Amino acid sequence: MKFCTVIHSLKSPENVGMIVRSHLAHNGEEIIFTGNDLPWVFKKGSQAFSRKLEKQAVIVHIKDPVEAIKYARNKEFSPLAIEISENSEFINKFSFPNRAALIVGNESEGLSKSFLALCDAVVTIPQYGGVGSLNVAVSASIAMYEFMRTSSPAMIIGDEYA
Repeated sequence: MKFCTVIHSLKSPENVGMIVRSHLAHNGEEIIFTGNDLPWVFKKGSQAFSRKLEKQAVIVHIKDPVEAIKYARNKEFSPLAIEISENSEFINKFSFPNRAALIVGNESEGLSKSFLALCDAVVTIPQYGGVGSLNVAVSASIAMYEFMRTSSPAMIIGDEYA
């Protein structure tokens, strides 16, 4: 069971840094940046949260989001949007595929309906309080954790199994 992370049009260096850190902590494969004209440049804002771990990551920039989906599919990843949407499934009840491209979108705009239509599924994280949505980095981290939790027989904590 493997996953890659697709980061679509994020603007916040802090969010990007936290997502990279979580991606590596959960043993993700590639990180695909899309929706921006130029590749992401890691500077102080993102490095403060990634702790320069981006140097360990396999990072791919694909400007066109449709091409990014095609790229993920060619690598045999099933595109899964992490988004609040009418037709979404709760992540804690979702059956993940063996290979997933976990996709998160812009902090304020999310992922468009046309982009969601390109995905195999849309999953949302249940919320129980009065907050309308979670931070994108928190959502990505929860999705990575849930993917690994449901696909791995045991989680490694240090040198021990949980």
